[in-house]
Amino acid sequence: MTDVSAFCASPDRAISYSPLSITRNEIRILVIEPPSPQDNRIRCRLEHVSLFDLHNDFVALSYCWGDHTALKRIILSGDMIPITFNLYKALEELRRRGFYRVWADDLCINQYDDEERGQQVLRMGAIYRSASLVFAHLRGPGLSWQQALADAVKRISRRAETPRRSEKEERIQAKRDARKKRKSTRNQSADREIQHHSQNYTEVSRRSVARRHGMELSAAEETALFLLLDSPYWRRAWIIQEISMNPRLTVVWGRQAFDFGQLIQVFSLLDNYISGKREKVWDHIQRLYKIRTYQLASKPLSLVEALGLCYLARAQFIRDHVFALLGLTHDGAYLVPFPSYTQPQEDISRDMTIRMVRSTGNFDIVVSKGQEIDTWYPNWFDPRYWHSYRVTQLRLGRPNLLTYTSYGQYRSSGHHTPSFKIYGQDIVARGFFLGAIADCTPTLDEAKESGLPTTELIQSRSWKRNSRNERLFFGPEPTAIVKALCWLLIDITRPRMKHRRPGMHLYTLLNTLLHKREMILEQVPYLMQWLNCCEAQCFKLGGKRLVAYFSMKSSTPLSVGDRDILEEDCRTMQKNLRSNMRLGYTDEGEMGWFHHNTRIGDQVAILLGSSMPCVLRQRATGGYTIVGQCIIDGVMKGEAVRKGLQRLQDIQLH
Repeated sequence: MTDVSAFCASPDRAISYSPLSITRNEIRILVIEPPSPQDNRIRCRLEHVSLFDLHNDFVALSYCWGDHTALKRIILSGDMIPITFNLYKALEELRRRGFYRVWADDLCINQYDDEERGQQVLRMGAIYRSASLVFAHLRGPGLSWQQALADAVKRISRRAETPRRSEKEERIQAKRDARKKRKSTRNQSADREIQHHSQNYTEVSRRSVARRHGMELSAAEETALFLLLDSPYWRRAWIIQEISMNPRLTVVWGRQAFDFGQLIQVFSLLDNYISGKREKVWDHIQRLYKIRTYQLASKPLSLVEALGLCYLARAQFIRDHVFALLGLTHDGAYLVPFPSYTQPQEDISRDMTIRMVRSTGNFDIVVSKGQEIDTWYPNWFDPRYWHSYRVTQLRLGRPNLLTYTSYGQYRSSGHHTPSFKIYGQDIVARGFFLGAIADCTPTLDEAKESGLPTTELIQSRSWKRNSRNERLFFGPEPTAIVKALCWLLIDITRPRMKHRRPGMHLYTLLNTLLHKREMILEQVPYLMQWLNCCEAQCFKLGGKRLVAYFSMKSSTPLSVGDRDILEEDCRTMQKNLRSNMRLGYTDEGEMGWFHHNTRIGDQVAILLGSSMPCVLRQRATGGYTIVGQCIIDGVMKGEAVRKGLQRLQDIQLH
């Protein structure tokens, strides 16, 4: 969809549109006249066709709107009509290639009629599916750059075929060699066997990398590659739907035509040339190709997943961040029954959230707040919200703090469904409180900004090894604090380990790092900085500072297995800290991770239908504001629901 504001001051852009028939599912087709030797101007007219007619033969154009001030004129039904330079070049190239029946949104939709625009948004997917070809046109540079990229794509595509076949053969041979080696060294140690097995695959990987780096580009080809990636076309929101719906897609850069799949293959082999801002663009293009693959395979895609994949897309209308994806998703038509350009944006976000809660049967879209939002419902039109840690990791399907652990998905409210009522702009949800925040640690970002040391503790603390501490760490039942720390810091995102008692891997952690100077210390500098920040703020658990739970001295040397566990524990702790949450506890004694905006005195509650507890902040005028999600030890599997139902109450959220 296009922005009509550029033409508001141009009275000569007066296209006479006749209304489209909704019952016949009509669209307009731009019919271009063939060029004549006497007049090279683009002449065309509009024609109504029905999408019900399977004999329609037209090309759907996908292009970038471009500069509003760079205008060219075409003759539409006898009138001189200004259009953008990018659209003019696209129509010119279509005419040169013999495509005379074209659907182009700027001319085929009455951009001044908001109701028609909303109706056509719902038909976008059907339009591009019904087209005989999708013509993706990118305005190209000089012909020499276009030819340079075309030559590079052809050369690399031919060269990539041979290494791929030989690489497969080498992998097969490496597996055969490994099997022979295992049979001949059956009585030897497992370490040597694993080392030989890994060396075989390392050699294959090195040969593969050597071949990949052997595909060198000339200076002209490298410049052409950068020019293509720098095209604003790739960041346009509407192209996501346009290039994903139809298997017949041609990407035209200037006058050179490419197969989209071939471009993806070539770029993946040249990823060593792509860095900086272009690396983000390349990642975005790969996600576009993934969405196209899903669509062509008829795999369902939800609107939340699509928004997470396309957070880098740009649109001239902020509503188009959502409207451009409706035709791609299985729930888009339900969440947005009619894309309106006149309804207040806040009302659309609120209605979408209510429909999402009702359709999914959970309250997670309300509880998980990725940005600073003052309302109980998220801003669906803000790309930053969908780039949040939670949505990104949920899309990737990796166990982490904010989605689900290695023990399974969270379900803090058990199997209860949401119960709520809407009162104006507020929502009243059923839930119960767990307590108030008594104290919490700084976040990892705050620790990084503190400037505290990353290689040593500010105040080295260690416990003496006595009978009391022996029972604490090595007894059959370690204390609740030690168990909670183990789960929150390490085990929450790690697979279950047999024959491993809680607390056994904490007591030697910092003592080993500090006093024995293990090399692992260099791999986790932010973990040490965060602990220093906790020490500086005098954060305590059970009356003892946090560092004390890690720095108990032990005269027992670490075995190879214990050192591996130690290294893995350190990396896991630092990875969990990157969720940028606060470790803390409530006045009822529950420990957990809390949202980074949490303050002392905030309330912790479980709302029915939510998979995670949330932090609430009381408002002076009444009700609560949602701060964000949290993770509480001992309640994430619904353990608190039975007692909580006895004190169930209405909680008003603003």
